[in-house]
Amino acid sequence: MVRRGTGALDDAVGPGDLLNPDVTYDRPPGGGDAIFDLVGDLAGKRVLDIGCGHAPYRDRLEKKGAVWTGLDLTGPACSVIGDGDQLPFRDEAFDAVFCAAVLEHIPEPDSIMSEMKRVLNNKGRIFGYVSFLEPMHGMSYFHMSHLGIERLFFKHGFRPLTIFPARIGTAYQIECLLFPKSLPVLQPVVSALLQWSFAAAYWLNGAARSLYRSLSRRSPRADPADSGRDYRRLLALRFAVGFNFVAVRDDTARASRAGYRKLVK
Repeated sequence: MVRRGTGALDDAVGPGDLLNPDVTYDRPPGGGDAIFDLVGDLAGKRVLDIGCGHAPYRDRLEKKGAVWTGLDLTGPACSVIGDGDQLPFRDEAFDAVFCAAVLEHIPEPDSIMSEMKRVLNNKGRIFGYVSFLEPMHGMSYFHMSHLGIERLFFKHGFRPLTIFPARIGTAYQIECLLFPKSLPVLQPVVSALLQWSFAAAYWLNGAARSLYRSLSRRSPRADPADSGRDYRRLLALRFAVGFNFVAVRDDTARASRAGYRKLVK
């Protein structure tokens, strides 16, 4: 039997129950590009760009002072040809791993997570992006919610520091329906209009919720300001096209402070 949701974000649990108090979810100024600053100082650091493809981020990482190594299954841009399930590097060979739009394409994400941890030194960081509401593309296996990526991190000895939403997924889905092939000039304009329109819908959603709660005189579980803030954060997470993330290798990492954990005992 399929149980249909009500569409409300906090009918069964409060928004705060789905957010880890130790993780930053707010989208920073600069959006996805901010991930290169949030990861910390990369000067002189050995960075593995796993699933590097055509190496679109190599220049960005090297400008930050990183010593870049690109790995993929094939391709002229790679410095190393290899499989993420069996990385051809010694233990603790890197200071950071950059993993952009890779995890959703891995049939066995546990294997690659274990390998990334193995090649990272103590307190090394993993950063990048994972899909959530992107339409299926290529060999898509595991698009992940913020809860999914957090659980994967904790399971493999990583402590998530920040997980923030990329652009609005609903708008991007409509864009993909309208433009099966990239179309210069027109597509960027339509994309911007869609993003602005759905951003306005976000605002209206929050305003309508506040009005409803006032009229119905329902008291939120926590402080009203905090409840509204958590609701807006969860709204952005719920409809994100994907997530940018930074996590640190930490064998003592535990999820005990995350309220949503009580839902998955």
